[in-house]
Amino acid sequence: MIAVVLWTVWAGAAFCAPAFDLENGVRLSSASVHCVTPIAGGYRMYFSTPSAYDVFSASSVDGLDWTIEPGVRLSTRAAFLDASSITSMGLYYDAALAGGPYHAYYVGVNTNGQALLSAKSADGLAWTKDSAFSITFNGGAARLRSPKAYYAGAGKVHLYYIRDSGSAPDPAAYRIYGMQSADNGATFSGETLLLDTTGAYQLDVSTLTDGTLRMFLAAPDVAGSTITRVLAADSATGSSFLSPPALVFSTGAAANELSGIAVTRSTETFRWRLYLTSRLNSDATTYVYSALTNSPVITGFSPNLAYIDDGATDFTATGEVFSPLLASADLFGSAGNLTRLSVTPLSDMAFRIRAVPTGAPLGLYSLIVTNPDNRSAVMANVLNLDYRPGFTRLTDNLFRPLKGGQTKVDVTIYFPGVITATVYTLNGGLVKRLHNGPAPAGTLTFFWTGATDSGKIAASGLYLLRVTGPKLKETQKIVLIK
Repeated sequence: MIAVVLWTVWAGAAFCAPAFDLENGVRLSSASVHCVTPIAGGYRMYFSTPSAYDVFSASSVDGLDWTIEPGVRLSTRAAFLDASSITSMGLYYDAALAGGPYHAYYVGVNTNGQALLSAKSADGLAWTKDSAFSITFNGGAARLRSPKAYYAGAGKVHLYYIRDSGSAPDPAAYRIYGMQSADNGATFSGETLLLDTTGAYQLDVSTLTDGTLRMFLAAPDVAGSTITRVLAADSATGSSFLSPPALVFSTGAAANELSGIAVTRSTETFRWRLYLTSRLNSDATTYVYSALTNSPVITGFSPNLAYIDDGATDFTATGEVFSPLLASADLFGSAGNLTRLSVTPLSDMAFRIRAVPTGAPLGLYSLIVTNPDNRSAVMANVLNLDYRPGFTRLTDNLFRPLKGGQTKVDVTIYFPGVITATVYTLNGGLVKRLHNGPAPAGTLTFFWTGATDSGKIAASGLYLLRVTGPKLKETQKIVLIK
């Protein structure tokens, strides 16, 4: 029932986000991940173990092989709000932050309930807790999960978290909230219900190259309440998530429950790595595994229309997981590819392809992009190759036929076809058929001397010239004066 509510609230077509593929091996055993942050020369992971309620850390150069660092990063304190345990943690980095560039928020538990607490560190290893900072909900009765902070610059910090209503423990009461800070995370205000839905058990946030903030959610399986899926939703502002979430990872089995997630950019810089705590078919021990966004995703393309008389044209594709060394990108249709001149990576979210529409077959063209490791993505029917509408130009559309005058008619078409040009009276009477026959692409010129089909000069008055052809249907006025 939890999952049903989740998908009911987020009904509609989801945006396209890259999927994570599970990687081989275990990153850490007997551990539950809280968060992962880049450090000089690699990464640091903060985690807890089943046997201790403190927070520990491990470091890695490549994000795959991890070495546990000695000591405890955050420990419980007697007679304080985290006296019993520390259940989750998130942090952000701000080089100008007083007290150290690392600022963490964590959930402390004591006999009175749960509180959101704060700590700072100069190196990410030795932490100083801020005893003056604590936030509780419903007097500590509300349960808190996954505090994750995002630094927006200029002292602005968004803090995201999951909490319930503070009634009897009920996973169906979990909601995702956010608060904002204007003083580098020292104080927060304006709690906002970001996603009025159930089924979010863990979360993390990341920032894409274009500044979009992406929230990742650990959610239940559609068929039950076991947490087996990771969803993603985007926000341009950091304060509202309007698009329905996309499924980006699933353990695929009800026994493989997720109990922690963290996301960071991989060493390749254009990919993302998801760390997840799961049993993965083990009944007793939790492990930290990882998954990687291997394949690119195409989400947009422009311009979507080109003409067969266009010269070399620059097209821009947007999406994600584009390598700075793209192996290839092509526009292909049922009759073949457009001639490609170059492919220029712009970022991990955009590239430019220069192609030649000139004389290519009409129709829809799809885009394929391939990274150096041969991982590809295709977006169908991104480009419509067409020909331009034809047009008619009149010269001397007011003329005196008895004094040698005539109207010149230039008809331009951009695709071979039949052209008809006929003069009518205002009430639709046929006066003169000027042309009716096939014509190549280009400009066809003919004249009306004022003669009717019978060879007589028409009476003075207003006449209508109707021209049809490939993508051409026009009516123009001609005035004849005897």
